[in-house]
Amino acid sequence: MMTAAVGLPLVAVVAWIGEWPFALVLAAIALLASAEFVHGWLIPSVPIRQVIGQGPTFAIPAVIVAGVHADVRFLWVGIGFAAVFAVLGYTPTDAFGPRKPFRVYCWLTLYLGLLLSALVLVRDAENGREWFFLGLLATFAVDTGAYTVGRAIGRHKMAPRISPKKTWEGAVGGYVAGTATVFALNALFDTGVGTGTIWHLAVALPPAAIIGDLIASWMKRRMGVKDASGLLPGHGGFMDRLDSVLVVFPVLYLFLQLRVL
Repeated sequence: MMTAAVGLPLVAVVAWIGEWPFALVLAAIALLASAEFVHGWLIPSVPIRQVIGQGPTFAIPAVIVAGVHADVRFLWVGIGFAAVFAVLGYTPTDAFGPRKPFRVYCWLTLYLGLLLSALVLVRDAENGREWFFLGLLATFAVDTGAYTVGRAIGRHKMAPRISPKKTWEGAVGGYVAGTATVFALNALFDTGVGTGTIWHLAVALPPAAIIGDLIASWMKRRMGVKDASGLLPGHGGFMDRLDSVLVVFPVLYLFLQLRVL
């Protein structure tokens, strides 16, 4: 509770300010999250606090700060990298080996650096404050709805090999909660779009949050851990808090830039 009481207001304040303060806070978060990866996949025997700041992990904050002045082409770079990896027969699974540090750092740069930069890009877009909090609160609604409904009536497993506790009933609960939150916040905020166009986001963001959660669960299972780390007392690690956000905000940013709205 103490972690949330301190962390959430801090994120809200810097998000409201925007630009460099927000980018720098995300850079610090990216640095800590990248340390969780390096600790888990490369040197699990070393305490995570000794991993923070080692070598290439500094490349991650650099990508975040670069996002302040980027545009939609920035995200297409990541899509291009993914396409090249696909052509060469490379998959993210190849990165998760104890003796493949270069691949781990490449994957970190794409997964953490590129996707977290979308938070900066959304915040600096037109009506960015409103869009940022809409995306963030919708993500929280999906996670909360999925957890609550899944615990109450969850029976049918969604992906038992990846995350045994996730159920289809929970996913539906999260979808409904996320969709309702998008519509409610659109009515509350001055986003500049109508009810018809907000349907696109109401349909797209909840599945993005669920997919982000599943991706992180899959990676943690590969890593052999329940929580990414203990850096956030009572909340696991930074990746445990960022999993859904890392997919939701790139989707939101692409919607904004491609003028679907």
